[in-house]
This record gives sequence, structure tokens and C-alpha cells, in this order.
Amino acid sequence: MASEFTDQMHDGARAAWVQFIAAIEPLRPALARFCRRLTGNVWDAEDLIHDTLLRGFGLLGSVHYQPHNPQAYLLRIAANLWIDRQRRRLLEETILADVAVRPSASATRPTQEAAADVRPAGAVLLRYLAPQERAAVLLKDVFDMSVDETASVLGATSGAVKAALHRGRARLVDIARGAERPTPSTAVIDRFVALYHARDVEGLVALMLDGAAVEMTGVNNEFGSEGYTRPHGWFFHTVIGIGGMDAARVHRWERRAFLGEPLVVQLTRIGEREQVTSVLRFETEGEKVARLRCYTFCPDAVREVGETLGLDVGPVFYSFPPFEAAWAPGGAFMPN
Repeated sequence: MASEFTDQMHDGARAAWVQFIAAIEPLRPALARFCRRLTGNVWDAEDLIHDTLLRGFGLLGSVHYQPHNPQAYLLRIAANLWIDRQRRRLLEETILADVAVRPSASATRPTQEAAADVRPAGAVLLRYLAPQERAAVLLKDVFDMSVDETASVLGATSGAVKAALHRGRARLVDIARGAERPTPSTAVIDRFVALYHARDVEGLVALMLDGAAVEMTGVNNEFGSEGYTRPHGWFFHTVIGIGGMDAARVHRWERRAFLGEPLVVQLTRIGEREQVTSVLRFETEGEKVARLRCYTFCPDAVREVGETLGLDVGPVFYSFPPFEAAWAPGGAFMPN
């Protein structure tokens, strides 16, 4: 039987992560500026920041020396991650040019060496797909799992995996032919906003694709319905709020277009005016949400979006404790 993550392991890892994030918080603005200039894109910058923090956290526990310059430590990791991504572009382009040709069932299976060459590019390549498609293609076509094994890993039915594989492979063919990534459906986003304002948690959950992902960068990730349907999952806290606070009465969501992409800004009434306190991005499949990314704890991205849209930006935080304090009596969101 495979080993399990015990409560002690999970609680210890969570505590260490919170301590790490709190310790490096003063360095986050410099890291954000560095990543923004490297990538030239606010969303790619946020992805690079998060990957850098995860790598930095992991390395800190695996090296036998103590880094004496935390800022240089993080910037070096960010630079190396970015350089590695650029080096993989040639391999990605080769795969994209070749991806329309699917091997037949009777084709010779790839060697271990060939599979090892492909796998480093998989994470880059699969960013073009919705979460369930991305995971299904990775497990089935890269790790060579069966449909049933893939379904077991994803907590989905074999039929759902087959459908995800069909969509994902078709999308990769479109990419190889130069097609742009589909724009999220404004109708689905508008429906999502309406359900939020109606405080309809069940309706919001029902709008999610089976196997979808809800990601709050640096704080929480929920994959598949088992994650986001939990009684105290993202939807519950987002609609019900902290300590029973009726979030939908405090915040207002509004769809806006940012650089041609429809997204949602969260507007919070602070004093006499509304201010942007979070941003949500969507990936949709048909009439469902396939991926939801919440940037509540990415203040650099929230500020850039708000300022670009000509909106006031309210108090935004890198981590949960300051955010929670903002809702306490006398806090930024709950003035005396």
C-alpha cells in the first residue's frame, strides 16, 4: 500500500510554508518587478513568481547551507527558471509542429530516453489546455497510463477522460496550425457573476466543469469536484466570507476587459468609494468553467489591472493574516 500524507506532515508543511511566505514578504515587490520585466506579461509574471516561491521553499529545506542574501536567492531562482523555459521553447516548437500526427495503437512504444526528452516540454506545452484536458493528455500520452488508470488519478469516469483526451488532442492540433487560444465565454462569466451576487453556492459549483480547477495563487488549490465542493472550500469562503460575513453584500463583481481578455474585478466598498481588491480569470469549456484563477494575494497583478482599467485599487495583501486583520474592527475593510 502506498504511503499516505499524515495530518502531522500536512500541518507541518503548511506551517513551514506560512512562515516562509511571511519571512520573504518584504522581498515580494522586488521579485514582482524582476519577473514582470523578464516575462513582459502580468500573468506570466505571476506564474513565474509563484514557481519561484515554490522552488525557493523546496530548495531551502534540501540544501546544507544557509542562504545569507534572501533577495539574491529568490532572484537567482527566478532567472534560472526563466532561462530554463526559454531553452525548452525549441523542444516545445518541435512537439507543436509534430503533434498533429498521433501514433497508432500498433505503433512502437517510445523508448525511455525518448519519453524523458518529451516530458520536460510537457508542462510548457500543456498550458494551452483546460485543466482536465491537460491532466488527461499528460497522464495518458506522456506517462502512458491507461484510460482507467487516468480516470482513477483524476477522480473522473472513463467516459469523461476519453472526452477530455478528444478535446485536448484536437486543441493541440489547432495550436500546431497556429490557432489562437479561445477567449473565455462572456456569457459563462456573466452567469458566474450573477450566481455570486445571488449567493448561490450550489449554482456556482454546478457551473464548474467536472475536473475543473480553482486556484488561489500561493494560498489554496482545489482540483476536481472533490476539492471545490467541500463544505469549507473556495466557493463557501468566497460567498459566505470570513467569520460568517456575507461576502456578496460586501463585494461586488464586475466583468471587465483587460488587454482583450474578459475577466472579473472584485470591487469592495471602502468608505465612500469602491476599490479593486481582487481579480479573477477564467477558462471555459462550452457552458462550463474549466479553470478559475483568483489573484486576491497577488497585489502587483491586482494593481496593474486596476490602474490599467482606471479603477481605484484598495488594500491588497500577499498573504492571509494581513487580509484577515483587514476585516477586524478598525481594519482597512471594517473601519470604526
